[in-house]
Amino acid sequence: MSSGQWEVVGKNKKSQNGKLKQDDKKPPKSGPKLEDVVPHSQIKSFYSGMEIDDDRKPAKGKNGDKKGKKQEKKEPSKPKPPKTIEGAFELIDATELATIITTNKIRFSNAPLVWLKEVANFLNSKTQIEVDDPTFSQHPTLYPLSVVPEDIKTSLENVFQDAGKSNAQLFFDITLTALANDMSRGQSVNGHRVLLQILAKIYPEFCVASVPKSASLRNSYQNRPPIGLTLLWAFGQGGLSDFAIGMKAWQDLFLPVIELKNYSKYVVQYLSKLLDRHAMEAKVTQDQLLNMFDLVNSKRNGIPKDLSSDLIKQLNKYKDIYFNKSGNKLQVTFNQIMKKLPNQYLSGITLDPYNQVLVESLVDCLERDDSCNATWRQLFHKCSKQSATVLEYIDNHWSEVSPRLKSKSLKATVAQFKEVSADTLRGKKKDETIVKTNKICQDILDRMTSTRRFPWLWASFFLLVAICGLVAYDVSRVGGNFPKSATGKVFKDLGILEHSQHAWQKTLSTSARGYLWLETNAPIYYTNTIEFCKPYGQLSKDAFLIALKKASVLYENVKDYVVEKTPVVVSTIESYAPGLIDNVQSYTSAGITAVKKYSYDYYSLTADYLKTKVFVGDWAPEVLQNKTQTALNATRFHVSTYFHWFREQVHIYSEIP
Repeated sequence: MSSGQWEVVGKNKKSQNGKLKQDDKKPPKSGPKLEDVVPHSQIKSFYSGMEIDDDRKPAKGKNGDKKGKKQEKKEPSKPKPPKTIEGAFELIDATELATIITTNKIRFSNAPLVWLKEVANFLNSKTQIEVDDPTFSQHPTLYPLSVVPEDIKTSLENVFQDAGKSNAQLFFDITLTALANDMSRGQSVNGHRVLLQILAKIYPEFCVASVPKSASLRNSYQNRPPIGLTLLWAFGQGGLSDFAIGMKAWQDLFLPVIELKNYSKYVVQYLSKLLDRHAMEAKVTQDQLLNMFDLVNSKRNGIPKDLSSDLIKQLNKYKDIYFNKSGNKLQVTFNQIMKKLPNQYLSGITLDPYNQVLVESLVDCLERDDSCNATWRQLFHKCSKQSATVLEYIDNHWSEVSPRLKSKSLKATVAQFKEVSADTLRGKKKDETIVKTNKICQDILDRMTSTRRFPWLWASFFLLVAICGLVAYDVSRVGGNFPKSATGKVFKDLGILEHSQHAWQKTLSTSARGYLWLETNAPIYYTNTIEFCKPYGQLSKDAFLIALKKASVLYENVKDYVVEKTPVVVSTIESYAPGLIDNVQSYTSAGITAVKKYSYDYYSLTADYLKTKVFVGDWAPEVLQNKTQTALNATRFHVSTYFHWFREQVHIYSEIP
């Protein structure tokens, strides 16, 4: 600028002949600095009020750096990622999910599988939570579907309905494979889990629609327990709503891996949950029961002892489900189960839990179908050792089993088996099993003919009260002196006091001896009377049951007739008086509501009044309870004292000639 004209800086100037000047090869010099032109004391005034727009430097004001730091903009804090599946689903925007579904339906209207895959990817991306327990054993049965918000769940169910059943089934198989593959890559699969649960809830049959493919997929990953358990968990979801589906999945997909250490516990736990969940409405056929016996018998020795015990418990539950819905025709079942027992005499500890379930099943057959006794008697020669096992079980559990069985039929069966045993014992060689069985039969027969304890305490009480009540009261008024009592004076005036005293002592002596005789012999006559009246009582019971069944049938017919004719009556009333029924129902509902309300109000008022005005002080519940307990203790003491006194008097008077 020394020449007073502008100069272009940064470009190479050429000479007139087109060659670069030698000075142009040097870098251009920068312009003069502000410090060289303006005095140092005035430099600060040039920067006063100026702001630097560079984002990397804080703005400075009059007060320097402190004010600049305060004027910095604070960035919004990022939301913390969820730590549970519940939290992840709560953060999902239902509107966003609905938009994705709608968009894919429009773009791929003829490709439902694309919609479903996009939904799966979306859910997996939003629920990236690590799962420690792939079977969710510490959570509710329907977890994680149970924590999905209702609006999201509704959207997912609707998209499956729109896709159609065939596409949904294909997607179910695809998702099972994707579940295993994604887990092997370490990716999140919680979205797959929820979608499989929803499909199993809508279409339970999908879980067992292709058992060979499912078994092949399970075998491919059974050496990787987290993936294998997750697949079993997915296969078992259909059983939560359908018992038959669950049992088929357990038998075909769960049971083959029960002997593997990492799977045994979950296989038994799933069966337990399945039986507990469907215990009331489930139904088991005879073939299914017998097949279950064989399956458990083949696997029970290949698992740990504690799990084997749990498996037998589940078999017992399965057996109970069968007998609860089996009806009263069980001769074939009895025959088949009897043949499943080992052909040997199982006594004491040799009767293992599995065979004990078989024996209990035979007892259930005898309880529900009395004709099974006839079937049993026909099997004596073919199944003598098995029959001995059953008889010993009945003898060892007599108090529990005998009330469930009909004594007449059981007595005939045991007596016939005893005869068969006696015929065998006449030979030269005596089988120890037959000897023991003969003793067991005799023990059972003795139990069935033994007398019940006669209630002699009550009989003696009423007898003596009837004979001596009035006289004892009269004598007690004069301190126990009979001649001074009203009865004694009358006897003295009549001249029969001495005779009456002698007669009284004789009466007491005779009554005491009679009481002791009754105490000894009354139980025998009581038992004979019961045995004589039992057939007539049974006949009356059968007649009552027949009448009850007829009444039940009549009730059902009347009920069906009323249900059938109710719509006709309602339509007739509506044609003649439109809206009458609705009005009556509304008034009735309002009346019932009012009655409930006022009843509750009056009940509350009465309860408050009794609590605050009546049952206070000496009438407080605690005081009344203490007084009642004291009175009961005193009564119990006096009754016990009287009983001992009475027994002493009986023995004293019984010795008087």
